[in-house]
Amino acid sequence: MANGPERSHSLFRLIKERFRPHLKWFAVGTACAAVTAIAAASYGYLLKLVVEGLEDLAGPESVTVPSSLWWLIGIIGFAAAIRSLSLYGMTLANNTGVQRAIVDIQADQFNSLTEGDFARLSADRSGGFVSRFINDVNALRDAGLRLANNLTKGVLTVIGVLITMFIMDWKLTLILILVYPIAFGPVISLGNRVRKRSKQAQKQIGEVASLLSESFQSARVVKAYGLEEYQKGRAKRGFVERSRLFLKVLTDRAAVDPILEITGGLALVGILALTAWRIADGDTSLGNFVGVIGAVAVAAPEVRALGTLNAVAQEGGAAADRVFEIIDAEPQIKDRSDARTLENARGSVEFQDVHFAYPDGSQALKGLSFSANPGETVALVGPSGAGKSTVFNLLLRLYEPASGSVMVDGSDVRAYTGASLRRSTALVAQEALLFDDTVAANIALGRMGASREEIKDAARAASAHEFILGLPGGYEAPCGEMGRNLSGGQRQRISLARAIIRQAPILLLDEATSALDAESEAKVQAALSEYAKDRTTLVIAHRLSTVRSADRIIVLDDGKVAEEGTHQELLRQGGLYKQLVELQLS
Repeated sequence: MANGPERSHSLFRLIKERFRPHLKWFAVGTACAAVTAIAAASYGYLLKLVVEGLEDLAGPESVTVPSSLWWLIGIIGFAAAIRSLSLYGMTLANNTGVQRAIVDIQADQFNSLTEGDFARLSADRSGGFVSRFINDVNALRDAGLRLANNLTKGVLTVIGVLITMFIMDWKLTLILILVYPIAFGPVISLGNRVRKRSKQAQKQIGEVASLLSESFQSARVVKAYGLEEYQKGRAKRGFVERSRLFLKVLTDRAAVDPILEITGGLALVGILALTAWRIADGDTSLGNFVGVIGAVAVAAPEVRALGTLNAVAQEGGAAADRVFEIIDAEPQIKDRSDARTLENARGSVEFQDVHFAYPDGSQALKGLSFSANPGETVALVGPSGAGKSTVFNLLLRLYEPASGSVMVDGSDVRAYTGASLRRSTALVAQEALLFDDTVAANIALGRMGASREEIKDAARAASAHEFILGLPGGYEAPCGEMGRNLSGGQRQRISLARAIIRQAPILLLDEATSALDAESEAKVQAALSEYAKDRTTLVIAHRLSTVRSADRIIVLDDGKVAEEGTHQELLRQGGLYKQLVELQLS
């Protein structure tokens, strides 16, 4: 993210890059704003003419109201009607343009996060990202609407009013021109403070959103451990801090109107004093005075709205800073210019002296080397933190090794496009996450466009078909958010079906049967054995009973291979694997 002077231009850059494509809507809005301004600017001069006509009526020779006066009164009504219609058109056009730009901004943020590095998503609170899509976008929407609806209309109206005021009485107009600019120095200073504090407030909203999401998702643990008071205390502290930061923003914003109010009052005092002196001296007329006051009444709300625009724009600028933090972030893991598509992969996997540390500095792999061939099932076991899940992350190229090579079909994974590499793999994660869609749709995500019969075949292979038919709606039953409508075992079997339907040559199973009962696990293991015949299957399991039938078991410890062999061979060696088995049996 840019610093210094460039940072203050984030909002202008956003307008240029995301709002300008919808220029036709803002052009219509501007045209309507110009009509609105012309109609408003005419009020003062028309009022002057009406007052002068009324003065003539008050004379001793006046008998009837002249038709010209009726016409002037009618024109004022017509101007009001025109102004109301143009205001409606301006608001509708500008709102449409802003809303379409906001859709583009949200899409750009989501695309950047979705296509960006996995490390970036896993390093930050989910609530922080959600805040950027809701609260930051709301600030941008508010700034965009206020700028689109008030800036052009306000500037054109003030200019038009000043022109008519100069025509009527240049001396009174000069007083206003001299007094009002004095107020804008403090207003701009307040706006800069609002920007700084708005950014702090927007960041803190993300922290509160994360806290709330965490609290609701951990409701079972909270109830089980009696943590209600602890959670309420955390939430209250977050709400209080949110209130404190928001009050600071409101306090600075609230100071704008009083500054403009006192400025307007001083200008009015000057106008009244000068007008009284000049009327007494015969230098001006009552018509001019009333016309100027009418013009001021029209211009004052516009001046006040323009005065508050700086604070609103600064809040929008703070939100724009955060938007560009996401959009401008360059992925560290991306396809090389000479990357090729991995087609018809056989599925051989090899790690050659791989070293890797996570962004927080923790060393996960320290010279890991092993291989797995097509048709072979290789189990990765070891104590927590030994580097098992890291193997899958590197193979999927969610991270890149510090040194060494991760190979697929004899080539470094960096030689392939990321999309084609992942098309050649199917992952069943321990979490078994499902999307808020139907059961059939969740299975078909493994291979978009799969037929209903293929979906059912994959479900049968994952021992899921029978329980799916028992759900209300069967394959059309909704899974709910994160699959909450289903049990843990049901979610895991649907996740297995999703991997099976992918028909990928490399199958990655990360505790894939941990949520299943013994009978279901036996069925799934049998199905997987049949499915894995021609595939390379890597299995992570803490429950060692699930890896006895693996062709090879690789025991990881402290980021490298400690032992390797079949279940029986490793038991005979009497090393770490035997200790793990005995520990589980005990």
